[in-house]
Amino acid sequence: MSHPDAIKSVVILGGGTAGWMAAATLAHVLDANRLSVTLIESEQIGTVGVGEATIPPILLFNQMLGIDENAFIRETKATFKLGIEFVNWGGLGESYIHPFGDFATDVETLPMHHHWLRAKASGYNRDLFDFSLMVQACRRNRFVHPVKNNPRSVLAGVHYAYQFDAGLYAAYLRNYAEQRGVKRVEGRVETVSQHPETGHVEALQLDNGQQVSGEFFIDCSGFRGLLIEQTLKAGYENWSGWLPVDRAIAVPCEKTGPVIPYTRSTARDAGWQWRIPLQHRTGNGHVYCSEFVSDDEAQEALMRSLDGAPTADPKRLRFQTGHRRKFFDKNGNFKTGKSVQFTAEM
Repeated sequence: MSHPDAIKSVVILGGGTAGWMAAATLAHVLDANRLSVTLIESEQIGTVGVGEATIPPILLFNQMLGIDENAFIRETKATFKLGIEFVNWGGLGESYIHPFGDFATDVETLPMHHHWLRAKASGYNRDLFDFSLMVQACRRNRFVHPVKNNPRSVLAGVHYAYQFDAGLYAAYLRNYAEQRGVKRVEGRVETVSQHPETGHVEALQLDNGQQVSGEFFIDCSGFRGLLIEQTLKAGYENWSGWLPVDRAIAVPCEKTGPVIPYTRSTARDAGWQWRIPLQHRTGNGHVYCSEFVSDDEAQEALMRSLDGAPTADPKRLRFQTGHRRKFFDKNGNFKTGKSVQFTAEM
């Protein structure tokens, strides 16, 4: 039996991976008969759609939703990821792979790297990365699922994530959420209605005249922060003094050669470049600081380094590194006076 003051309606502003991950989660963990979930998005606005590489916690998210991995891999054109290769970060021509998982196993209760350091001091010349199963698999373009029923197996320590098409993943989660009662509304928000005394968000007025009311709003409008910032003025903590990159250019290209089980990050003069292999294409992008390189120069450097022919026009993005000063603000169930506004950006 639900509490009489329990929130009964949730409105998510924005689709993409952030919006549909939120919708899928609510649809899975909460009773659709007692809670209505509505997601508002506009095909005219679209999404950033560049987030294709993940880290191992994405497995926990998919498992929590009960998603079949084979179906997910097929529908999102995903590949397996065992780590990240960093090229030219220490020096030109140098590279290393940051693996998911541990380096070998503990020896006599001590982590293996302690024994390696002691041996290194005595002249041992084997690299630490030689003892990473994931690194060795990456170097050989191999992948295998972890062995779960034998903790003593060397394969029990396999850790992995995915590389997938972000647009296809959002579509996959949309189908998942809508099958479980989430309602999608097409439209752009023109005005935000707030309570005259508390300032709490009460409803969103769309460009088609429709008004969507709710008791709990989740802002997945990305960089714009339509609710959390443009409406509620929650504030932003600027980190550009420490992380000065403020531009990105993304472009897919034709897949060439075998699919590698890792993401590649290459240091550039004023930033870095990503390369993410998928089943049907390769995702590429250049993150840089506009103070040191122009947009045209950054785009030329990216296009010059592609493995294959581009399959779409480059997409330019602007952003400011940092985080919201408030993640929850002026929103919620007015009967209980809760304040529960938060934002998600992906």
